[in-house]
Amino acid sequence: MKKQIALVLTLVALVMIACNDSDPVPAARPSLTNMPSIVTEIRSVYPSAGAPGTAVVIFGENFGPTPADNYVTFDSEPAEITHVGYGFLNIIVPQHITEGEYTIKVTAEGRVANAPDRFRVTRSIY
Repeated sequence: MKKQIALVLTLVALVMIACNDSDPVPAARPSLTNMPSIVTEIRSVYPSAGAPGTAVVIFGENFGPTPADNYVTFDSEPAEITHVGYGFLNIIVPQHITEGEYTIKVTAEGRVANAPDRFRVTRSIY
């Protein structure tokens, strides 16, 4: 009987210690507002120069999943998007763009990214 009483008293003492109000409050779980934001990024463009009508690949991340979810421009000239894959966009240099250097910009689902280097449009060889 003494052993049972000692066991009960030990359990009561452990429960009282575990329920101590002075223990720190456990850390809050992260909320959706603390989630990192998604950033569209252009890592590189290949080739770095070409004539109007040239096929170009834009490598990066967080592009939209379909051509309709992306908008690509050479400064303000829109480019045709021919294919979207994981981490890349295939585009065509605008047909009526003049020679010069242009910043390629991708707008994907409201997020905007500029290419790290300017693209050089050369005269057409045709």
